[in-house]
Formats: sequence, structure tokens, C-alpha cells
Amino acid sequence: MNRGIETTAIGMLASQRAMDLIANNLANASTRGYKRDGLAFGETLSRQMGVPNGNDPIDKPLPGVGVAASFTVFEQGALETTGRPFDVALASNRGMFAVQTEAGVRYTRDGAFTLNSDGMLSTVRGEPVLDDGGLPIQIPQGEIATSEDGSISADGVVVARLGVFDGTFAKDGAGRFQSQDAEPDPELRVQWRALESSNVNPIQSMIQLIEVGRAFELAQRSIQQQDELTQKLIQSLHNS
Repeated sequence: MNRGIETTAIGMLASQRAMDLIANNLANASTRGYKRDGLAFGETLSRQMGVPNGNDPIDKPLPGVGVAASFTVFEQGALETTGRPFDVALASNRGMFAVQTEAGVRYTRDGAFTLNSDGMLSTVRGEPVLDDGGLPIQIPQGEIATSEDGSISADGVVVARLGVFDGTFAKDGAGRFQSQDAEPDPELRVQWRALESSNVNPIQSMIQLIEVGRAFELAQRSIQQQDELTQKLIQSLHNS
């Protein structure tokens, strides 16, 4: 393959992945607690082959700008007061709530919780919310009070403490995260009767999408021009 075309194609693939990621961010701009994704770009040559030397084969590809890695931006979204007693938001960038799913324990920033018919604190999907010991939270009837340290009291007696965990988190889909090292962090604080919004900035994301789309189109034109130039060169050699 023409080296120039190959290098440009690598950049196009990176642009396509960036457009897909930005589009997914935009689709979740209204998703509670959603954390946007970003991409790190790097030269594929330096990443894969190291420093070139005089013994490199003549057909060794030129460097191209490719995607080095995707990452999650854990910046806090805006907090929205709801007034609902069991809605809860984390008060900083750090931390996650723990819920028991069919696939095991998962973590989330979406604190839209409620009491089910059995008095168990659960998500809108019916998943049990876990305390700082990893157990479901059962709340008896009575006058309920909540505190910023996650404590839940009934008639003046603390009956549970909402689990707030910190660690290394990786997206697991549908607003859930996995972690192999999450531990309860008693220093983290919460805000009751509030929910955290997505940290996606729709306007900024739209601008990014337009810019990446333009870069993709320019790369397409570049490939077409290089291909036309190659064809002319071949034709010239054929006629000589």
C-alpha cells in the first residue's frame, strides 16, 4: 500500500473512533451520573516499534496518528436538587455507590434510590443498594433522617450507613462500573435529596464532533488526491 495513503488511513480510523465516542457521550448527556469518555492519540510507530534504526526494512510503515487508549473522565457532574428523600449524590469527583446486580456487585454514580415494598433501599431497576459492609440496606418504619456521612436513622437510631466506595473503576455498561480494589471510604460525603447529572457538555461535544468530522473529510480528500497522483504516475510510466 502507498505509504502516504496508509498513514492517512490510520488517522481516519482514529477520527472514526473519536466520532463514535463523542456521539456516545452526546447520547448520554441526560443520563444521571454518566461519565464521559475521552481518547488519547499517539504515533503508532513509536508505540509499536520503538525508535527506528538503519536496519529497518524498506517497507516498514511510516508513523500514523492512531488511538493510544480510551479513558473515563470522572469529573463531577452538576448536582440537581430533587427533594426526594432517598435520592443521593456524591459530593466530589471521587467515589461510587455499590449495588447488587445479577452479574455481581457493580458501582454507580446514579443515586436515584427508593424503598421497595420490603423496606429495602434499591435502584429504579430494583437492585439492592449496599451499605459500607457490602450488605443490602433494610430501613424499618419510623421517622427517617439522613446525614452527609451516609448514615440513615429511624426514630433517632442509626440503622445503616450507605456504602461509598473508592478505588479503580472501569465501565461495565448501562451506567455501571466494575472494580477489583474498591473499598469503603468513610471520608467521602454525600448530598441527600439531590442527583448528579451527566458530566457531558453537549455544546462542547457538538463542536468536537464537527471538528473531528472535518478532519475525517480532509483525510478522505487527501487519500483521493494521493490515489489520483499515483494513477497519473503509473500512466506516465506506461506511456514512456
